[in-house]
Amino acid sequence: MSDQLSEQLQQLTEELARSEDADALYEVRVRYLGKKGSITALRRQMGKLAPEDRKAFGQAFNAVKVEAERAIETRRDALVSAAREADLARHEDLSMPGAHERELGTLHPITQTRRALEDIFARMGFAVKEGPHIEDERYNFDKLNFQPGHPARDMQDTFFVRPRSDARLVLRTHTSPVQVRTMLAHEPPIRVVAPGTVFRKDDDATHSPMFHQLEGLFVDRHVTMADLKATLYRFVGEFFGEGLNVRLRPSYFPFVEPGAEVDMQCPFCREEASGASVGCGLCKGTTWIEIAGSGMVHPHVFESCGIDPERYTGWAFGLGLDRMAMLKYAVTHLRLFFDGDVRFLEQFPC
Repeated sequence: MSDQLSEQLQQLTEELARSEDADALYEVRVRYLGKKGSITALRRQMGKLAPEDRKAFGQAFNAVKVEAERAIETRRDALVSAAREADLARHEDLSMPGAHERELGTLHPITQTRRALEDIFARMGFAVKEGPHIEDERYNFDKLNFQPGHPARDMQDTFFVRPRSDARLVLRTHTSPVQVRTMLAHEPPIRVVAPGTVFRKDDDATHSPMFHQLEGLFVDRHVTMADLKATLYRFVGEFFGEGLNVRLRPSYFPFVEPGAEVDMQCPFCREEASGASVGCGLCKGTTWIEIAGSGMVHPHVFESCGIDPERYTGWAFGLGLDRMAMLKYAVTHLRLFFDGDVRFLEQFPC
């Protein structure tokens, strides 16, 4: 029996030397030391031995098993070491292109529009300012000359936030509070644009409860509506194309006096030869497209922000970033920007 143990150990050692990977090593272990392994099977022969020979055989069996386990572990360590050495020795040409190029993402069209407008106004000397989404009513309404009974303060128009204190909090309905904060913190001259997310209870093809605005403010001595119109001309020319006309229509906003709606000549039905627009579906046949609200800052707003209206004048405007993106990319439904459909968004690489 001892000869058979020695023979099995010799065969195991020879097969281990030929094993080149972990799978082969596992097969050798099962074949010799598994439940049905050839070395394991010899132990069951102890019952056939004379009682006086069993102790010696048991000691020999345990010694062979330990030696077999040690040989398997030694071969495993050798294979691991060899694999590591081979991995360290391999050469990779990092200048070669990858087998599969990864597709790069792109900026959302609203983000592209925002950055384009920020760049346009930055070149005209405007600083970019941001503010919180949850605002105190003082900044969102009171200091902007909204009277207590103004419809914008109704629950049907504004999202009110349950306060933790005596503060009256709302989700800001426009980015005008950024202008208020800027006037409270800085003395004129002030020239800023305030882009960001705003919230109102609107929901249709051209409105969303969450949307984006960009507002501009210019305060200094001797500022006039002419400066406003010149700035708007520059913006329209940079964003939609040179040569488009701009007009101001009288309108009412609580925080400006006088106030005006801003229209631009429709660029989508403009004839190249004459430079005139002839009317189309986007401008509804009027040849004009409304793009912003504007006006001279109301004296009450200046007074509430600590600026002397007898010494300084200023103007402000506000436009919808989402609407600018719809016009820029000829998108007909606002919800397409917010559905997250990759098939739509991948049409706007940057």
